[in-house]
Amino acid sequence: MLRLFLRLYLFLMLPATAAFVGFMYLTDQVMAQMHKEDMRKRAGVAFDRAERILTAKEVPNWEGRLKEIEATFRIEHRVVPKTEADHDWFMSSSEKERLAAGDIAFRDRPGGGQVYLRNLKDGTGVLRIEWVGLYEYLTIYYAIIVALVTLGLSLILLRWVRPLYRDLENLTAAAGRLGEGDLAARAAVGKSSLVEPIAGAFNAMTERIQRLLTSHRDLEQGVAHELRTPLAQLKFDLELARSSATAEEREERFASMSRDVADLEELVNELLLIANLRQAPPYSPKAIPARVLIDDVVRRAKDEMRAFGRDIAIEPPKNLPETFDCDGKFLARALVNVVRNAVLHAKSRVVLTVEQAAGRTTVHVDDDGPGIPPADRERLFAPFTRAESSRDRETGGVGLGLAIVKSVAEWHGGSARIQDSPLGGARVSIAW
Repeated sequence: MLRLFLRLYLFLMLPATAAFVGFMYLTDQVMAQMHKEDMRKRAGVAFDRAERILTAKEVPNWEGRLKEIEATFRIEHRVVPKTEADHDWFMSSSEKERLAAGDIAFRDRPGGGQVYLRNLKDGTGVLRIEWVGLYEYLTIYYAIIVALVTLGLSLILLRWVRPLYRDLENLTAAAGRLGEGDLAARAAVGKSSLVEPIAGAFNAMTERIQRLLTSHRDLEQGVAHELRTPLAQLKFDLELARSSATAEEREERFASMSRDVADLEELVNELLLIANLRQAPPYSPKAIPARVLIDDVVRRAKDEMRAFGRDIAIEPPKNLPETFDCDGKFLARALVNVVRNAVLHAKSRVVLTVEQAAGRTTVHVDDDGPGIPPADRERLFAPFTRAESSRDRETGGVGLGLAIVKSVAEWHGGSARIQDSPLGGARVSIAW
């Protein structure tokens, strides 16, 4: 913290001190110019008294009297040659003209104060009077002010640097713990801290990493578990096919193995889709014709419905916008999954509706089936989760349909949720 404090202190203190001294000097100059005529009149009395003493040699102890005046008024008298006064660099040309005309001239004294000059009447030189006390007073005054400014700035910087350094230390420690594998590491900083945006971004990043790794771990465990069932069934059917006594029994086993292979293929395709979503580039929406996308979704849903031997009325949206700003490939897949689930659970009717408000688009898929209990709605968006307790080929699926729906919605910057349907069943909504 000391290094940070010293850097900031030097960076702020040196310009501040220079600006303050320059301001005070400029103020003195302005005040001197404003009162210079009054100061000349006051200085005239001192010149007359000193010149009488200097020129009246018969005055007893004139040197002692002059020194007494210098000690009393804190001034200094000195007679200098005219050539020295004429070549004084600190005196302006106008003041030199005053001096030549016999008036009182003055110039600035380096470090503060003024020096007054006037030609002696006997022409022996130039009397120079310098107010020593004023110079000492200004020096002490400037020193006190600079010390107070230095102390005040130090206290302000210390009050500002300490919480900043503490927050930086917390952020550094959290980054170190994350590097060591502690995914629960978070940077604890105040909301008013200067590093709060950085800490917020760091915490969001670590949370996303933790969620992503947890999801990958759960997905790996789910894949291992889900692959066992069709593989075990496939091995079992293969053994039965080998031991079948008749051609009819072998054909039945071959058909069963074909279904197992289809289940494996579906599982692999769904896993690849989720992997593609998680590794997809940043979402870049495109204008997709809404009618074309919805018609394709309904057509694919009807094809799968006929394959399952069901007869459900699918009603497309009545009022559609001209385009959807989305990724047509992923959104179509998500909608197909939602409509497929609705068809499998509906009694007779599935209805699609589209709403647009505040720059967001929402697609609702309603069915008149048994519905989904509120306690299970959020859980069904997790991978390998099914409403049924057993994995039935017709209605159970592989448990990735709604997980894909949620991933697609979140990749679009939106969300997916399950509610009660106006038709009496379930409503699944995708918003982006």
